[in-house]
Amino acid sequence: MDRVRLAIVGCGTISQLNGPGYVSHPKCDVVALCDPIRDRAVRRAREWAISPAIYTDLADVLADDTIDAVELLTPTYLHAEQAIASLEAGKHVSCQKPISVTVAEADAVIRAAESSSKTFRVTENFLYYPPIVKARELIASGAIGDPSLVRVRTVWAGQHSNPGFTIEPDALDWRQDPQLNAGGLLWDDGWHKVATAMWWIGDVESVSALISRTDDYMVEAPSIAMWKYADRDCTAVFEFASAPEMPIRSKYYPSDEFFEIVGREGVLWVTRCTGEMLDMPAVVLHRGDSSTSYQLPADWSVSFDGAANDFVDSLLAGRQPDMDARFGKRVLQATLAMYAASEAREWVSPNSMT
Repeated sequence: MDRVRLAIVGCGTISQLNGPGYVSHPKCDVVALCDPIRDRAVRRAREWAISPAIYTDLADVLADDTIDAVELLTPTYLHAEQAIASLEAGKHVSCQKPISVTVAEADAVIRAAESSSKTFRVTENFLYYPPIVKARELIASGAIGDPSLVRVRTVWAGQHSNPGFTIEPDALDWRQDPQLNAGGLLWDDGWHKVATAMWWIGDVESVSALISRTDDYMVEAPSIAMWKYADRDCTAVFEFASAPEMPIRSKYYPSDEFFEIVGREGVLWVTRCTGEMLDMPAVVLHRGDSSTSYQLPADWSVSFDGAANDFVDSLLAGRQPDMDARFGKRVLQATLAMYAASEAREWVSPNSMT
């Protein structure tokens, strides 16, 4: 393969961020767009200045022999079925996180991926965000010594400050249906934070949590989760809060994150991600009486471009990109364990989520 001919399946809100990295890659051709609302696919083609085939049914995409790979940007409850069908049709698959709604579905995707000659990965843009990548490099280099605590703070606000980033009118419909989801934002958005914390440190051994459930099945705030890592003497705290009457400075979703990693020899901050609340360098390393700041590309869209680039590059190089199906399953289990722990009011092992 000297070029990747890609179909983007799902042209809703998140495609505004996932699509441009593929369109701009010099060795990727976005040859098809697929969405049940044809006009939405046509609109994306116009915005990206491309002339792809337009489909309204995934089956037609999978029957198109000119397509090498698919990026599935569809509702989560469709992920497992669509990923398996795409692999069986001989397509490489990048599937928007979460990998699935249930662990049984994730197991089915693993079986399909491992019995296929094609590549499967879960699209997780946070793993390509330069400040998060830099933090991982600093942790691995021993800059803060052995990590002992990871803290992740997320605030959801009332609205963001960029009128150019539009959220599709039907974007929340399936998310607010408890029959189609395992949880609300703590599951859907929290996945990013759990994946990041696991990518930095390792797998989760046990989880405790207190989760607020809301009538709209969405915000789930205030909530807090704690976990102990499996192979290191390190714990994590995940704080999830809402400020519904506060506008937030953000080009994208009305959300802001702050990450802190404490080690025996230093403290590391990642101060900027989706939102832009803090006027600080994106990464700060504290050691003793000195602090080192790292100025990095910190527009959240860069992480999506990185995710797209790595999928294309991995197919051209014949390697597995970050997050394979088994890693996706472990993140799903850790996230589901938060809900189980909150309901049981006890510590829960992610491995018990089957």
